[in-house]
Amino acid sequence: MSAQRQSRAGTARMSATTGGGRSAAASKAAGSPAPKRGGAASKAAAGRASSGKASQAGSSSGRASSGKASRGRAGASAKAPATKAAASKLRASKAASAKPAASKTTGAKASASKPASKAPSKTTASSARQTARSKTSGGAKGASAAKKAQPAKAAPERTRSSGGFVRRGVRAFTRSYLVRFATVLFVIVAAAFIAASAFSAQSNAPVTQRADGLPVYITDEMIDTARAMQHEYGHPAGCTIAQIIQESGQGSALSVLAERDNNLFGMKWVDAFAGKHGVVGPVQWGTNEEYDGKTVAIKDSFIRFESKKACIEFRSSVFLQSSTYADNPTIRRAVETRNSALMAWGLQDAGWATDSAYAEHLVTVMDRYDLYRFDS
Repeated sequence: MSAQRQSRAGTARMSATTGGGRSAAASKAAGSPAPKRGGAASKAAAGRASSGKASQAGSSSGRASSGKASRGRAGASAKAPATKAAASKLRASKAASAKPAASKTTGAKASASKPASKAPSKTTASSARQTARSKTSGGAKGASAAKKAQPAKAAPERTRSSGGFVRRGVRAFTRSYLVRFATVLFVIVAAAFIAASAFSAQSNAPVTQRADGLPVYITDEMIDTARAMQHEYGHPAGCTIAQIIQESGQGSALSVLAERDNNLFGMKWVDAFAGKHGVVGPVQWGTNEEYDGKTVAIKDSFIRFESKKACIEFRSSVFLQSSTYADNPTIRRAVETRNSALMAWGLQDAGWATDSAYAEHLVTVMDRYDLYRFDS
């Protein structure tokens, strides 16, 4: 019990002392003077004040020491992130220098990353220097790597350019091939068209010659009848056919006198010819005659025959049997020798035609169509 009482008394004294100290401090702060007490009370108050000061000093020293400790812990905690940031910067710079092919942009990004907390000045300066070195080395190495990498980038370009060249070449070849093909096709079509046109023109053109080269209006019946008269009367067949061409031929057809009246030799009418075999009668036609070197147009009577065959037979059997022709020495030699050219000169000499060049015209026709082949 006594012990409890002593502890309670001590606690009361400490509280009183503390309260006195606090009141004195409060009075000092307020600027009001503390009340004066008696000697014992003043001594007690002085003792309490000294103990209060000691306790304030102790508490302030404790608070100061605890503040220093807390500031030391804060400095240590601040230093730790700065050291970690510097270490991370060093690792980043080493990684940038270890990769030669890294580009300048990557190095710049790696060096540009900054920590959130501020590092000490020395560490920051050293890391900045290391970062600058890493930038320089990384930039130089990146530039060299970029230069080395340029041919590798140019290779696809060359490939693409070569591929484009090949494609252009293929297109050019295709175009040239198509042009050549179109040209050849055009030439073939044009040639075919020209050939077809020529064939059509030839087929549509009037045929002027037979297969044996004679004019188309000379028929096989005429040739056979001329040969028959040569065999029977001796008159050369070549000269007979030459007279038909000269007297009645007009291009690719016969004259109207020969075509309509069947008079192939232009023989004129005489009353003595009436009633002869194959004779129809006289017919009037206009004709050109040469008198004293002058050509005169006249109308005269000509013989109309039943057929062309009858006309050829009448020439040998009746017309050339008159004394005018039968007694002509040139005609007689031509009959003996079967000579068409000599027969032509004999007919002109006997007066068959008034044309002074009649024999020459006949010989020209004989030579042109090779009519001598029919004299044998």
